[in-house]
Amino acid sequence: MKTIGNEEYWANPEAYLLVDVRTPSEFSEAHIHSAVSQPLDDLSAERVEAQARGRQILFTCLSGARAKRAAELYGRESGVLEGSLQGWERGGYPVVRSTPKGLPLVRQVHLTVGLINILATLMAFFVHPYWAVVLLLTGAGLFVAGATGFCGLGFLFARMPWNRTAASASQLNTSCSCSR
Repeated sequence: MKTIGNEEYWANPEAYLLVDVRTPSEFSEAHIHSAVSQPLDDLSAERVEAQARGRQILFTCLSGARAKRAAELYGRESGVLEGSLQGWERGGYPVVRSTPKGLPLVRQVHLTVGLINILATLMAFFVHPYWAVVLLLTGAGLFVAGATGFCGLGFLFARMPWNRTAASASQLNTSCSCSR
């Protein structure tokens, strides 16, 4: 497994098949323009080979850890994009985004549920024990999101002005996957 620098890839992207092994929701939030999505959990050497058409295979993810794992699982000659998406962005290269730059939807949900749980715990401890019901409801919401892939809070946050792009203003998606 070799590491390909951003400059080398940028100079000749046609020579590579850039395979992004993050989840579909991560890929849709931000990815390198010519990358194709092939989640690590569903990595298929046959599909990668069919798409490569003689090009060198290069894996990427968010930081590089999953890309290295994908290259090991792939088991054939391949490479990893240096720094993956984070390194690509730090280098000032362009990224395709479905949401404005900022906190990804899933992190907004995590922060909100975490804050609600902290406040409900404090209220249950200092005000009345019935506030613990809020903890039960948020836990149930997270369970449903994990089990079904539908996250009601993520669905709501996707429609907030800070998460809207020009494309999403005209076509709202009807579901939001908040699981990673």
